[in-house]
Amino acid sequence: MIRTAICSYGYSTKIFHVPYIAMLPEYFEIAAFVERHGNESKKAYPNVAVYRSCEELFADDSVDLVIINTPSPSHYSYALAALHANKHVVIDKPFTATVKEAETLIELATKKNLVLTVFHNRRWEGELIALKKIIDIGLLGKLIDGEFRFERYKTAPNPKSHKEEPLPGNGLIYELCTHLIDQAIFLFGMPDAVFADICKQRPFSKIDDYCSLILYYGSRFKLSIKSSLLVAHQGPSYIINGHTGSFVKYRANIQEERLSAGMLPSDPDFAVENADTAATLTVLQNDGSLKTEKYHSPAISYTGFYRQLGEALQGKDSIPVEPLDALKGIKIIEAAYKSVVERKVIEIK
Repeated sequence: MIRTAICSYGYSTKIFHVPYIAMLPEYFEIAAFVERHGNESKKAYPNVAVYRSCEELFADDSVDLVIINTPSPSHYSYALAALHANKHVVIDKPFTATVKEAETLIELATKKNLVLTVFHNRRWEGELIALKKIIDIGLLGKLIDGEFRFERYKTAPNPKSHKEEPLPGNGLIYELCTHLIDQAIFLFGMPDAVFADICKQRPFSKIDDYCSLILYYGSRFKLSIKSSLLVAHQGPSYIINGHTGSFVKYRANIQEERLSAGMLPSDPDFAVENADTAATLTVLQNDGSLKTEKYHSPAISYTGFYRQLGEALQGKDSIPVEPLDALKGIKIIEAAYKSVVERKVIEIK
C-alpha cells in the first residue's frame, strides 16, 4: 500500500486528486493533508493526519508518496525537499518555472531511485485520445496545420490572489498553455522551433494573461497554441487539418464539471461525453467527395494517471508522465519567452 500525502486541502485536492486516488484502494492509502489553518479535511477524512506545514509532512517517515499541489512558485522548493526526504513525488503542473530547476529535480530523483512525475492530467481526456487515434490511423493523411485553444473569460482578478502575483511559474502560459504544450508533446513530440506572443491584456494584470505560440515541426506541419482570459465566445479547442481531412472539437471539461456537481468517477456515466459535444470529423472519400460525421470521444478519466502511477511504483509499468517530457514543456516555455524578447522564431535544442 502506497501511503500518500497531499500538500494542501483546496479545490485541486478535492476535484483533481482525491476522487481518483480513492478509486484505487488496491494501490493508495491517503495518509495526510497539509492544512495551514483549520481542519476542514477532518469532516470528510476523520482518520487522516493533518500537518500544518509541508516541512512537517516531509518529516513523516511513514509517507511514501507526496503530491505537491501548492501554488506554482513553490513547486520546485517543495519537490526538492520531498525528494531529499526520500519521498516519491507528483508535481501538479507546471513542473517548475525554469529548465534548470526541472533538470535539478530529475537528477536528484534519478540519483535516489525515486519516482518523479508531473500531473499533466489532460492527457487522460477522451477528446485527446480520440484525436490521437485519428492521427495514428491516418484518417487525416499528412498533417498540414492545427490549432489548440484553452480560453476563459475572467474580467476580475483571480480570488486566489497568489495567482495574480508576478512570481516565477505564474502567468497564463504556466496555468493553461502548459496543458496545450504537453498535449502537443504527447501527440507530436518536441517541436523544432517556436514563435510567441505573450503579454498582459487586462488593465489591472500583473501577470501575462495572453499567450500565442506557433510550434514548428519540420517544414510541413505547424501547430498554433492560444490561451487568453478575455474570450467571451470560445471557439474550437482542437482543430487539425491534413491532406485528407479535418478534425474539430470544442472543449467539454466533462470531468471537472461533473465532480464539481457531486458526481464521482465510480459513476458509470462519469466520463461519457454528451452527444452535443462530440467532435466533427470530415474525411475525403474514395470518390473524391467529403464525408462529415460526429466522432465521439471514449470514456477516459484521470483515474488512468493514478492507476499507472500505482503500477509504476510497484515496478509493473512506466511512469505516467515522464519527467523528461515535462522538461520539454518547460524548454518550450523558456524558448517562447525568448521569442517575445527577440521578436523572432527560436530554435529549441
